[in-house]
Formats: sequence, structure tokens, C-alpha cells
Amino acid sequence: MNFWNNFEKDKQALISHRGLRIIRAENTISAFEQAILKYNIVEFDVAFSYDGVPVIIHDSTLERTSNVKDLEEFKEPYNVVDYTYEQLLKLDFGSWFIEKDPYGTIKEGLVSVEELKNLGIQRILTLEELLIFLRDNNTFANIEIKDLSDTKFDKIAVQEIVKIVEKLEMQNKVIISSFNHNYLKQIYKIDPSIETAALQDDHHPEDLINYLKSLNVQNYNPNFIITDKTLVTRLNNAGFYVNVYTVNDQEEIEKLFKWKVKSVFTDC
Repeated sequence: MNFWNNFEKDKQALISHRGLRIIRAENTISAFEQAILKYNIVEFDVAFSYDGVPVIIHDSTLERTSNVKDLEEFKEPYNVVDYTYEQLLKLDFGSWFIEKDPYGTIKEGLVSVEELKNLGIQRILTLEELLIFLRDNNTFANIEIKDLSDTKFDKIAVQEIVKIVEKLEMQNKVIISSFNHNYLKQIYKIDPSIETAALQDDHHPEDLINYLKSLNVQNYNPNFIITDKTLVTRLNNAGFYVNVYTVNDQEEIEKLFKWKVKSVFTDC
């Protein structure tokens, strides 16, 4: 059974991008607790701590989404991969959301500062912790492996992530995506039962259909700005699912679904 067979045949889905990050700090447990109330698929990002623990964070550095500047033991450029999991646990990954109000939802009264403070300190999640939480709440996942090609984890990231997915018996409940398409080839070699997706940002690979076939992926996850109806139709006719990121405008989402995209990643 592949990933999409978990749903009705013609199901089109909204996928919560980094948890419900419009009202909670992204990639934190509170963001995912909110996301599963609204969506049955969530997307998140996996990187590695210095001691090889797969952790949930989008950026390669800690500066934007934690209070790393407040602790003397952390030094610029604040690379995630330079610190052990134990060190990362010292950081607060929630307070920046109150300070920055990145979507203006505090200002608009959609969420209150008091409510956010009452959540307590938001610690970094491990991949295993988050997958257990999702499994226990019957929620599916799109796992994005960050491009670790400039780190010591480049050669082992895939096998470590697949090992956790297999340990939790979630092979058919996840899609693993990456901008590093070599990782997708590795996943297929290790466990072809795990569905994969090629992420693409600002342009499409040449000879796209054959390229995707060479990766053995089932999904193509393009940026909204490079997606059009012709592309979606071509890919669907070739047997690929199209999952578009990141769209927060309801009219644009409806347009994409009319084009027959399989899913849309959203922050809302």
C-alpha cells in the first residue's frame, strides 16, 4: 500500500506546513497539537544535532527560531549541526513567536500572548518523538530531509531517518521529500515501500517525466510559483502526484485543486 492509498481514491488534501505555524511557533509540539485538530497530514523538516540525533527544525542555524543569542555557550553562526542534542534542549523554540508575531495573528487577536506563554518553553523535538505523537493521533506526515551535503551527516542521514520510520512501522504513513534528490534514490534502495517526493524550488528539471522516473519517486512537490495547469496535467497523466507549496490564499488553493493537484501545503 502506498501513502495515498490511506485515503479515499480522489482525496485532495491540505497539508499543515511545519505545524499550524500561523498561531504557534513552527515545528514545535504545540504547533503540531494544533495542526492535528485541523489536518490529517502535517509537514516538517529534519536536520541533525552534532551527536547524530534527527531533530525537527527548518533552518540550518538556530538564530531565527530560538533564543540562542541569550545563552553564552552558543556562538555564531549558531549552526544546528554544531551542538549536541543535550545542548539544543536548553533552547526555547517558542518565545521568538511572541516577540516577532510573524503572521500578525497576535496583533489581530487570533491568539493571545497569555495563551502562548501558558504553553511553557517549547523544546526541540526529535524525529522519533514527533512520529510517535503523530502515529498515536492517527496523523500522516511529509518528512522533509534538509540538504545536509555540506555536513558530516550527508552519507548517513537517509539510513538514520529510514531506520526510525521502520522502527515505528510507519513506512506507509509517511512521504519523505527533499531538495537533495540523491537522498530520494537512497531511500528507494533501502526501502522501496516508502513513498518519496522530489522538491523543486525555482525551475523544473529538464525532461521532467523521465527525470522523476529515474528517481523512483511517486510525487513531485513544486513551488507554487513554478506550477501551472499544463504541468499538473502532464504529471498526473504520467502517474505522478503533484503536491504544491506553500499557499495561504483560499482562491489559489481552490484553483490548484481544480487543476487536480493532489495536495497543497499551507500555513493557515
